[in-house]
Amino acid sequence: MDIIDKKIIELLSENANATATEIGNAVNLSIPAVNKRIQKLRSDGVVRSFTVLTDPKKVNKPVVAFIFVVMQYGRGVDTLIRGIENDNDILECYAITGEYDYLIKICAESVEKLEDKLLLIKKCEGVMKSHTMLSLMEHKYQATVLPDIEDTE
Repeated sequence: MDIIDKKIIELLSENANATATEIGNAVNLSIPAVNKRIQKLRSDGVVRSFTVLTDPKKVNKPVVAFIFVVMQYGRGVDTLIRGIENDNDILECYAITGEYDYLIKICAESVEKLEDKLLLIKKCEGVMKSHTMLSLMEHKYQATVLPDIEDTE
């Protein structure tokens, strides 16, 4: 991956609908060359997908929470993960180090709906403890990891 690929990734992360013409103008490449590079980034797995980002408030899910979960060693992880994968309101789940085993990000329509989701998580086999924090304000959200761009000029 060279600096042009990195710039293409940066441009696409800012606007996934950017045309090959717009990208080509920004990186001084022809349209076919841009399309070939994008296809290679996709086939190499560098670019996993192009997606839509929604505003939780505008889709009536303004309650954002982070749930820390402690699991009993060796019990119920598969059940928890399956439940998480099947719930569209659960946006992210990470196995983490430290006092807790998992960190889950969830969006809900209301605090009452959040409680329903929490109860489902707590009922999963092996869940010993959870700790929930509500998000008050989002100050930064970056949907993708960008490669470092070193100027070699």
